[in-house]
Formats: sequence, C-alpha cells, structure tokens
Amino acid sequence: MEFPDFGKQCANKDCKQLDFLPVKCDNCHAVFCKDHSRFDSHQCVPIESTNDLAPKLDTIWFECTHDSCILKNPCEMLCPKCNKHYCLAHRHHGCLDELPGKEARKILRDAAKKSKDQFTIAKEEADKKIEASLRQAELQPEKRRMAQQIRLMKLKGKALGDNKIPVIDRVYFTVHPPMKDNKVISPVPLFTSKTWTVGRTIDLFAVRLKIENRNDKSNTPKLRVFKLEDGEHLSNKMDSVIGHMVTDGLIFNGDSLILHYVDATKNPIEIEPEKLEEYKLSSV
Repeated sequence: MEFPDFGKQCANKDCKQLDFLPVKCDNCHAVFCKDHSRFDSHQCVPIESTNDLAPKLDTIWFECTHDSCILKNPCEMLCPKCNKHYCLAHRHHGCLDELPGKEARKILRDAAKKSKDQFTIAKEEADKKIEASLRQAELQPEKRRMAQQIRLMKLKGKALGDNKIPVIDRVYFTVHPPMKDNKVISPVPLFTSKTWTVGRTIDLFAVRLKIENRNDKSNTPKLRVFKLEDGEHLSNKMDSVIGHMVTDGLIFNGDSLILHYVDATKNPIEIEPEKLEEYKLSSV
C-alpha cells in the first residue's frame, strides 16, 4: 500500500529525501529534514540577525499628485515634463499628450536614462553601506558567523567559475585581481571546487579574471593568493586542498582573497603593507 501524502521532501536541493517527520523553518517557512533544518544548514538568515547587520535607512514616502489618489510610494517617480510625482496607475496623466510624438518619445527616453543612472548610484551607495556593515560584523565574534552567511548568499547569485563543478562542491570567494599600473581593480565573485588544490584554483581565477599567469615559467613574477583580512599568504603549499583549508578554519566559504604578483624567491612571501591597505580600502 502506498501513502503518497505521508511525509514531505526536504527542500534542500542537494538532499530532497522524503522525511516522515519534517521540520518547518520559522524564517523561510520551507520544509526540511532534521539534517537541514538548522539555519546554517540551508543558508537561511534569521530575520532578527539580518536586521542587526542591515544599514539603518529612513524610508521617505512620496504621495501621488493626482487629486483623487491617496497612494504613496517609497520611490519617487517624477513626470519628465511637469516634474511631479505620480504613482504607476496615474503615470499617464496627460502631460505629454499635447507634445508631438517625436518630442514626447525623446522626453521619455531621457527620463528613463536618468532613472537608470539614479538607480545605479543608489545601488552603489546601498552596496557600500551593506559591505561596511558586514565588515564591521565580521570583527565581532558573536556576529561573525552570520555576516559570513550573508556574504556567501550574496556571492552565490553572481559568482563565476567552472560550471562543471557540482554545486555541492563549490566554494565561493570575493577575489581582488592584481593591481594594474599601481591601481586597485574592482573585486570579482568567483567559485572553485572544495576538491581542487590552491594551484589549480589560482589557474582558474587567472582565466576568469583574464590576467597573465606565468606560474609555470622561471624567472617571472608569480601569482599568489592572500587573505584580504590580514594579508596572510595562503599559497605556501600549492597542493593544499581548498576544502581542507575551509575545514581547518584557515579560510571560510565566502571569504575575501587577493591575487597578487610576487617575487617567489623571497622569503617570506608577502604583500607590501601599503598595497594591502589599498586593497582593503577599495573593498569598503
């Protein structure tokens, strides 16, 4: 006899096992087996913890100009002609009707470009505030783990790597490329495999960042990897396995790393303090 409605499948995409005593997450409301029911087991951020790390923003509400409308919006949507705010329902309120079609289209195009530019600026500012909050939280032992989980979730949606790596084996990092003409380049979210070595990971990162990698040649600067947090050199042993480094606590999934050209004949291998500071400042 079959019982098709007895039990639930675990919502973890790498599990999906049928559990007869499933647990419902209080935060995301998805159903999980006992092994994936904890917040950190399915990368779920408790609401109260997220609020602690989120930048405090005062929301301003804009009231629709239309006489009979009482709607308010958190985003200001100005008419490109009369420069007044209207809700989506009243955005076509006749202002452009009297203009020739070509002129009206130009006004709308200009308005769309202006809105896009404003959104880009606002997003950049919000990202900076979130990053500053995360970096501050990572310095506090009681908030460090949660900050790492938030950073990891942000990385997963946009990271690049080798798509042949199974999702369950992926380890994510924010990677700062080597400086170019003594100028810091924006970091890039990347992923590698927990089963790969440091050397193979450096090769992958070099390909994804489109930078020269001459680690196999003699008498040339070598690509080495360092932690952004303290400049610790992570590639002393190029055959070290990434997964083991995560398990040992040397790095964590979602960490920020630096790829940097060094003279490998020097001992110890390190980043110049002033350059490390520049990398740090660029990430704030």
